[in-house]
Amino acid sequence: MTASQAAPAAGATLSAFPEVTVPAGTAMYRSHSTSRGAWYFDNGFEGRFNLHGARGTCCTASSVDTAVREKVRGRASRTGVVSRDLADSFVVSIVTAPTEHRCAAVSHVDAAKHGIVRELTTMADYSVPQAWAKAFEDAGFDGVFYASAFTTGEPAAYALFGDAGVPDPSAGHTAAHYMSGEEACKDLGWTVADRPVRGNMTVIG
Repeated sequence: MTASQAAPAAGATLSAFPEVTVPAGTAMYRSHSTSRGAWYFDNGFEGRFNLHGARGTCCTASSVDTAVREKVRGRASRTGVVSRDLADSFVVSIVTAPTEHRCAAVSHVDAAKHGIVRELTTMADYSVPQAWAKAFEDAGFDGVFYASAFTTGEPAAYALFGDAGVPDPSAGHTAAHYMSGEEACKDLGWTVADRPVRGNMTVIG
């Protein structure tokens, strides 16, 4: 029998939940679409710890490995091959936030005392972790620190809370290009596969 993650109980007290503070100015890595800037607080339903409405979540990491694996996800884990289109669709930036973020450490050993099991960071149904994200923000946390479902080892992923959308330019969020998606994929040992050229293909009847 596997442990099943439940949504937070109504009225749950999370003030004593284990935490990690990310100081202002801490360098983090973020893999993001080439069509969107590095800083974007997403309020949609496709992010594990996304908030909704006027608030959103921006996912970063303390390692390039985690940032890239969170972007590519399961599309390279089995084959070690990334399509050219996918590799060209994102870049990796180094980002810093102007204020500190007090994050709920959901992969900490003491998180179990508050009803957290490992499934929170691996489950396919995002409605449960999103409910936890809302509960953490209501309890005064500024984000979630967790072990990515697509890596092993120590926790290295951050889900930072903020006003939905792109931060005001005057707020002080910084971003600098670090590497291309192709460079990042190759750095992880993956092969970036170009589309086959039709003229070089042999059709077997």
